[in-house]
Amino acid sequence: MKFTQMMDQPVEPGGLVEWSAQTPGGFAHWHADPRPTSHNHELHLRSALEYRWRTRREGGRESWLGLAIEFDEPMSVPAIRAALTRWIDRHEVLRSHVVLKHTGMQRLSTPPGSVTLKMGRVGWYTEAGPLLDQLAGAFDRATAPLHWPAYLFATVAREKTFTLLFAGDHSLLDGYSLILAQHELIELYHAARERRDDRLGPVGSYVDFSAHERRMADEADADHPAVAAWRDYLADNGNEMPRFDVSGESHTRTAQDDTPGVSPEEGRATAEDPGDATGPPQSSVTMELLDDDEANRFTAVCSAAGGNLFAGILAALAIAYRECGGGVFRAITPRHTRDEGRWLGSLGWFVSTTPLRLDTSGLVAFDQVVARATGELRATRTAAGLPFLRVAELLGYTGDPKFVVSFIDTRHAPNAAAADAGAARVLRSHSYADDEVFIWVNRTPSGVRISARFPALGRTHSEVSRFLIEFGRVVREVGDRSTFGQRED
Repeated sequence: MKFTQMMDQPVEPGGLVEWSAQTPGGFAHWHADPRPTSHNHELHLRSALEYRWRTRREGGRESWLGLAIEFDEPMSVPAIRAALTRWIDRHEVLRSHVVLKHTGMQRLSTPPGSVTLKMGRVGWYTEAGPLLDQLAGAFDRATAPLHWPAYLFATVAREKTFTLLFAGDHSLLDGYSLILAQHELIELYHAARERRDDRLGPVGSYVDFSAHERRMADEADADHPAVAAWRDYLADNGNEMPRFDVSGESHTRTAQDDTPGVSPEEGRATAEDPGDATGPPQSSVTMELLDDDEANRFTAVCSAAGGNLFAGILAALAIAYRECGGGVFRAITPRHTRDEGRWLGSLGWFVSTTPLRLDTSGLVAFDQVVARATGELRATRTAAGLPFLRVAELLGYTGDPKFVVSFIDTRHAPNAAAADAGAARVLRSHSYADDEVFIWVNRTPSGVRISARFPALGRTHSEVSRFLIEFGRVVREVGDRSTFGQRED
């Protein structure tokens, strides 16, 4: 299943309709909800509020994730309305909102059946470019986390096909939520069209999870194992979050860094105020790194070394980093927190973070690096035991992740093969940060896909571009040496 930046893949033109959630009387009929919000959500809201104070701008901050689903049939308006309404009823996080007040945070919630959808006909588009611009702009404006709803649906209908799109602020969901959501929305639409009950099982509420995680985290103190793990990691890295830097030296931006990299563009975002950027968004790359057979051969090498595919990917990244001139490979790796069955199908932000330090010095063979990566993944697992915001509070730390590597295996998700073949794709918004490098690696039914965002200009742009090419070379070279699946004559 593709994970791509919104503007990187066009939507076939047609009649555009936007579907926005609403409740009669606004918040007047919502009830005060005593359940506290998660640390992830709180940090996101406070960052958004600070952005609004600083820029005096309303609207989204282009920090959303989304979904596009292709239907090979004419669109039924009653069925799509029913499907979207039932999906909102299914996931409580879409019917709950957190307000920041001087006295703290206040959650408001509304019960199933209370949210309706307003249908707004935008117009008929005959060209993909203007349609994509309209969709991206609407999603950017509609996903402001300080407002409800911080999400928006859209449909693009044609004579024999249609596309369903959705975007939601990151505080409401994570990437894996959307991998599952494509199956849910397809099933809900078909159930509504066929006038039958849907075949979806029950799911837990992310609002419940947030309250549980919050209480657990607030009870922790500085002696918690996660705090100790982060304390040691930060101390080893000069009390800084890891950054992508293959130059081997800390770097301060200069005018020279605003020169174009591989793909020249004008303007830039500033590190001090990335949300105010008038320059270009970050560069974006999405590609299939390995097909299924190649991925199996690569995985076999990793397994023989005592690791799994994720350990092998990290090993290849560390080797590529070294080959490009970097030293110890340091990055932040997200870990899911769906640790109970009731959360497995829930829509929400079920993510914690762990630090990774992978030193390849003195290691020559790939299997040696895989073994070390496997050990690091096990050793750092305890760091995911608390949300990082709580860890940062206990340590008095204020830094943010700058270099992140994420891995998801989507093969066991419902409808995975069809989605991977083009029936659905996960979307992400622009980013204007000039100091962030994010890499997503997904194992899908068709192979291994990679998506990345990184600065559009300067030295980091060129370095990351070269690094990704080298990473691909390492992975393919390792897989080519594998004898997995080969038959002896």
